[in-house]
Amino acid sequence: MKLWEYEGKYLRIIDVDGDSFVGRYDYYTSELDAPDGIASLTIRPLGSNPDKILIQFTESEIASIEIIAVNDPIMAEAI
Repeated sequence: MKLWEYEGKYLRIIDVDGDSFVGRYDYYTSELDAPDGIASLTIRPLGSNPDKILIQFTESEIASIEIIAVNDPIMAEAI
């Protein structure tokens, strides 16, 4: 997966357990920078306190990623 390509987008991530998470891309960690050697994507869930909640998904935990909006929090909230 090219996780860095989702920068600036609002995403729906389905994990391997089938759970759905919606949030704004926050940052990417390459496999070279990750302590476990697995690339990851971190999102800031919609409606959360921007200073407190982040969710990180390693590449192996992601079943699918859907772009739901590009830099438009109103559109993302509506979905």
